[in-house]
Amino acid sequence: MKKYFFPAILLATMWSCTEDDFSGATDDDPTVDPPEATASVVINEVAYLEGSLELYNNGDISVDLSDYFLCLGPGTYRRIADLPTDGEINLPPNEFLVIDYDMPNAIGGLGLYANNSDFTDPATIRDFVQWGEGGTARENVAVAAGIWTTGDYVNVVGSIDNSIVYDGEGEAASDWAETTTPTLGAANQVNAPVQNASIILNEVAYLGDSIELYNNGNVTVDVSDYFLCLGPGTYRRIGDLQLEGDVNMEPGDFLTVAYEMPNSEGGIGLYANNAGFGDPVNIRSFVQWGAAGSPRENVAVAAGIWVDGEYVAVVGNADYSIAYDGEGISATDWSETTETTFGAANVFVAPTQSVRSIIINEVEYLVDDLIELYNNGTETVDLSTYWMCFGPGQYFRIGDAGATYVVSGSLNLAPGEFLVISPVSLQAANDAGGLGLYANNDNFGDEANIRSFVQWGASGNARESVAVAAGIWNAGGYVPNVATGSSIAYDGEGFTSSDWNEDETPTLGASNQ
Repeated sequence: MKKYFFPAILLATMWSCTEDDFSGATDDDPTVDPPEATASVVINEVAYLEGSLELYNNGDISVDLSDYFLCLGPGTYRRIADLPTDGEINLPPNEFLVIDYDMPNAIGGLGLYANNSDFTDPATIRDFVQWGEGGTARENVAVAAGIWTTGDYVNVVGSIDNSIVYDGEGEAASDWAETTTPTLGAANQVNAPVQNASIILNEVAYLGDSIELYNNGNVTVDVSDYFLCLGPGTYRRIGDLQLEGDVNMEPGDFLTVAYEMPNSEGGIGLYANNAGFGDPVNIRSFVQWGAAGSPRENVAVAAGIWVDGEYVAVVGNADYSIAYDGEGISATDWSETTETTFGAANVFVAPTQSVRSIIINEVEYLVDDLIELYNNGTETVDLSTYWMCFGPGQYFRIGDAGATYVVSGSLNLAPGEFLVISPVSLQAANDAGGLGLYANNDNFGDEANIRSFVQWGASGNARESVAVAAGIWNAGGYVPNVATGSSIAYDGEGFTSSDWNEDETPTLGASNQ
């Protein structure tokens, strides 16, 4: 049993005696010292996510814990008398004291101190326990005091329903166990949690071609034969890729994987094998960014690990990543961050830059030659210097009143607003055509200048190759011809002809139906 000895103050009476006086000493003989009383209090149970802990007096005398302190690290120290407690703060032998004390998440190291003279002084620490991982702030103090082993920690599942409990025997992490049956204020019970193998996607540099995996389970997992998959033909075995970290992932470990991504839209699935990438049984984790409808979204939804139609909004910066908060299965549990932290816990710093984005949203090309533009960015854009181009010699500046008729909306197009225009002297081809939106007229053959594109009736429009090179159209793709009175409308999802559909009741100037 762990004990810390503090001799009680004893009064000894001295007197002279003869040799005969030692002939038969008894328990009541004042010349025989009584057993030395000891004061000892230990940390006995910690509900590390719920925010409670239990102290136990395993000594022989009562201990006044009023001026004892709890400390997780710098700035976290709290005097026990100032905290909510359940039990006698002047703790009798063999009794418990339950204390409410804010804990970290699934990683921490808790020290019990006899005072607050110096939390780095081994002479003041009385007990210690560390869970989740080694190296917490007070570990070295406990090691110096001889009450803990360097790097030792109690493995935890990370459940708010569990606690860690002491067996009363020694000074090591092996003397502690996690239990699914917390007994704060009573003798400990050990019911071990079910072993859980769980590997998740934790961070994705969608333009930097890196993916971070994290083991948030409580057993080591060999991920060599796991697969990553963006869609048909993109599956890759993790053991065959460039890695930073150990493929035998222990609980709490990170592994960074080099994997080629699409542009600023995609959906990545992590699979336990390659038995079937369309089978929800095999998928383990999923995230989708930029747009909904990626090839493995339906698999993740069927597996109950994603919400249909959700995606993480991104600004499309190669220096940023999207990171998981560890909480749920929704896109809201992911955020874009400017602080990439591959191989370490995620840090969330939201981008401050705005998104300048104008798209072609609807085209009625058979009767009135109407073109609807939409601002799906985060900042107002002056379109007066933008250009539209059907092909060589068929371009017009949007802000030129002599070339463009504004049907509705403002040239200073605010986020979420529509602008409907029609060329004054040009006509969209009735049966087949292609239309490109350009930020300028520097070079209509330069993919750096094109912003949006749509092609209908047939492939091969003069600006198709420019849009394909810019990653905003599919080679050979076109929207089938529609009936007179209809328009072609964008669904807001991707960059291919399949993202456009016939709208029999055009909604120019409003959201597409």
